[in-house]
Amino acid sequence: MGHRPKVSPAIFIATILCFLFPFITVSCGGQKVATFSGVQLATGTSVSQPQMFGPTQKKDVAPEPLAAIAALCTIVGLALSFLPAKVALGPAISGGVGALFLLLLKSKMDDQIVKQGQGMLQVNYEAGFTLTLVLLVAGAAWNGYLFFSQQAGDVAPSLPITARPPGQPASPTVSPPASAAVCPHCGAPMREVSKFCASCGKPLQ
Repeated sequence: MGHRPKVSPAIFIATILCFLFPFITVSCGGQKVATFSGVQLATGTSVSQPQMFGPTQKKDVAPEPLAAIAALCTIVGLALSFLPAKVALGPAISGGVGALFLLLLKSKMDDQIVKQGQGMLQVNYEAGFTLTLVLLVAGAAWNGYLFFSQQAGDVAPSLPITARPPGQPASPTVSPPASAAVCPHCGAPMREVSKFCASCGKPLQ
């Protein structure tokens, strides 16, 4: 599992960077009202609201807990990505939970902005939101795959190299027949009973 130390942290680092990009854009009648990045949604920000009469006013936007939890899951997933593959379930869960909270954030924003704007406001989700969601799902899937692959490797039966059926010798050996005779002088095989060695000519006793 040597690919994990490179791939998994890279996924979560890219996810953190995506929080810096625009997440949502609020518009009214086709005119852009405000754009929020993932960091602004998680930590809170302020927006300028034009007034019909008088100067532009700034309005504070409170931090959105769902966005903050998704960002926290991304950071936790990055930290856990540097641990061995046996505990890859940690970043897998972090990625999955982060993606879930992003989907909950989308549902909440759709409902909240429509109610506040009485149907006049629309919310559009930018590339930052989409990429963050995709990367969190990818981080969960990749680390889940590593975890279950590791588990399968741990429980797979392993047979020793020297294992053999009962009664079978450890390694086949070729030995000369017990009845074969050799010359005591030169060691040449004697195929026939003779008084003299056919190889060296010495007498046999």
